[in-house]
Formats: sequence, C-alpha cells, structure tokens
Amino acid sequence: MKLKIKTNFDFGKLSSKMPSIINDYLSGYAQGSADGTRKNIKSSRNIFGGQIKSYTAKKQNRQALIDSGEMLKNIRSKSNTMEIVEYGYNHNEGLWGHLRGETQTNDFIGTTPENEKIIDKKLNDAIEKSLSK
Repeated sequence: MKLKIKTNFDFGKLSSKMPSIINDYLSGYAQGSADGTRKNIKSSRNIFGGQIKSYTAKKQNRQALIDSGEMLKNIRSKSNTMEIVEYGYNHNEGLWGHLRGETQTNDFIGTTPENEKIIDKKLNDAIEKSLSK
C-alpha cells in the first residue's frame, strides 16, 4: 500500500517572510500606541478606561498630564518603536515618589482596542498568506 500526502502550506515560505511580518506588526503597534497615548491623555483616561487624576491639575483647574503640552507634542513612533519623554514614562509606571495619594496617572501609554484588532487581523492575514503555497 502506498500513501501519497499533499500539503497546501509551506513553512519555509513563512520562515523567510517572518522577519518582515513581525516588523510590520511592531510598526503598526508603535503607531497605534502613539495615537492611543495621545487620545488617552486628551480624554484623561488610562488604557483600561479608568480616570486619570492629578491633585496638582485639579488645584490648577487644568487637565491631568497636560501642563505645557511638551509631553503630548513629543509622542511619536519611529520605525517599530514609540517615543515619549522620560517623565511621561515615569508617570505611566508610577515612578514618581513625590506624588500625592490621590494622583493616579498610571497606565495611559498604549494602543486602542480598535487598533489592536486591526493590527492583529493584519498579522493573521500575513501569516496565512505566507503559509499558502
């Protein structure tokens, strides 16, 4: 008895295209994170939808995380990375020891759920296309 097996996929093709697929995914995620972070700052929301609060901003009758606008102006994506000023990262991570307890500025850096769905779909489509013979 002879068995003849045919495949309709090619892992070698996927392997050769994987670096490009990953780079495209990271670039899309970086751009989405820059856009999402700007949106989160402007709406005073974190990536989970919670309110961003700042004692100083409330006292000065302004929006949290927007004082001079320097952080907002310097959020950008380059290639497959997102850039933000250092104090923006520190606020996101809660690394400011001098903040009052009622100040909550954590977790505002990130992409939107809508963008995440779009780039995940592009990734899946690229993988499926690369697998096909």
